Amino acid sequence: MSRKQKGSSNRQKARTKLARLHARIANIRQDALHKLTTNLARRFHTIGIEDLNVRGMMANRHLARSIVDMSFFEFRRQLEYKAERRGGLVVVADHWYSSSKTCSVCGSIQD
Repeated sequence: MSRKQKGSSNRQKARTKLARLHARIANIRQDALHKLTTNLARRFHTIGIEDLNVRGMMANRHLARSIVDMSFFEFRRQLEYKAERRGGLVVVADHWYSSSKTCSVCGSIQD
């Protein structure tokens, strides 16, 4: 589209084609997200997720685009309302909680 002359009908056609492509990709991503959250809400009564520091992860320029494409907030929102509809529960763990240092048997925190 950047190579087309401004105001031309070919530029308008390229713009329409590009907009249709972006809309198609957005619909594919939205469909996959809906299918994933519905599947999780159906299969599990209690779902545990971690509250991630998305702003901090966005600082990594190598991962930023992938993180934006995943749309973590929308995933969490959909999972919460779909689990609530089915009578399930979504447990959100704080991102500062030291789960890897906590003993699974006795619950004591190891340094």
